[in-house]
Amino acid sequence: MEVEGLEHLRVEGGSRPARLFFSGHQNGMADPVFACVSLPAQMHYFTRADVFTQPVARWFILRMNMLPIYRPKDRIPDLPERNQRTFAAAHQRLDRGAWCGIFPEAGHQPERRTRRFKHGSSRFVLGALSRPAVKERGLQVLPMTFDFVRYDGYRSTARLRVGAPIELDDLGAEPQDSGPHRVLVSDRMKVALNALSVELLEGPLYDAHLAICRCIEGAGGTRPEPAVLADVADRLQAEESEVIEGFTALLDAGMPHPRQHDAFEGLGRLIAKRPTQLAHHAWRWPFWLLFRVTTGWWPRLVEKRMANHIRSVGFRTTFGIPATLLGVGATWLLLGLAISMWFRGFAFGLMLLVALRLCQSMAMPLEDALADRKSERAASPFLDHKWVKQWCSPD
Repeated sequence: MEVEGLEHLRVEGGSRPARLFFSGHQNGMADPVFACVSLPAQMHYFTRADVFTQPVARWFILRMNMLPIYRPKDRIPDLPERNQRTFAAAHQRLDRGAWCGIFPEAGHQPERRTRRFKHGSSRFVLGALSRPAVKERGLQVLPMTFDFVRYDGYRSTARLRVGAPIELDDLGAEPQDSGPHRVLVSDRMKVALNALSVELLEGPLYDAHLAICRCIEGAGGTRPEPAVLADVADRLQAEESEVIEGFTALLDAGMPHPRQHDAFEGLGRLIAKRPTQLAHHAWRWPFWLLFRVTTGWWPRLVEKRMANHIRSVGFRTTFGIPATLLGVGATWLLLGLAISMWFRGFAFGLMLLVALRLCQSMAMPLEDALADRKSERAASPFLDHKWVKQWCSPD
């Protein structure tokens, strides 16, 4: 994981403030798990309560310090009381300076846009601000985003971005949990999250907007500025029927769909005349070959299984990453045991495990580069397509 924005978490002197992180929810259980293992403090994430009814998932998420939150679709008769108990437990943890995480949209969705916030998150914030222990140490409410937008191939990194805390001081020393205050806090949270994340059009223009966004990301190597995406959105809406017709023709001609492939990001690199170079990775080939022979086949096996059995890309991440990690770990363990028995010494098995891990770390930059080259090859036949020239050109 690469974590950006850690400067917003630094504290100089005094007690550490309690913190509440809020984010969009693209990737099922992968989002809270990555946050829990990446941020430099123990996290307590609100998680949909029905997951706790599954024994294996319950064992795992309880060890990740997650808290059950009930939704109307759960049809629980005492739903408000149960959620109030969850809020009370989370408030007690904030009293001690804990870090909590919440999804204000109250649900998972695979698109790169922010939906309407439910007011449960603002109720939780207002309730926390009224607690003496929280007022004494302070409360920071910070936006956070996850970058899981690359679909093609096994990737070595994912990115988590933390933004500056929202303004709360003007709410007063004793903010009331009222309708106007809930709306105010929710609006500030949404504005902060929109500024930090990628916001695309919903509806029939979403896929075209996503394709252009991926192309800009490929050309610049980073997420597009919100003003750029907003300008593109205005242009798309002004020519909606022509945009959809041209984009459909592009896909019909064989260009991979931006929801399922990295071809548009590869297209952006080709348009910017900065295709992926493999020459400086030449020394990594022996490590890559050993990685592919021992455990490099696991990600491809799992990805194929996930694609065949799970429709949502977000939940493919949720189940695919743990399955890959489990498969790789089990393979390493079996290889280590085999070497230990062959040479009659566990030291040899431990040495092999260390060597395999080092080999993997050396191989992954080349693995990423090969996946990028693959996406560029998929995109290259469409550089002169009319829709690409009109909407993906830097002009």
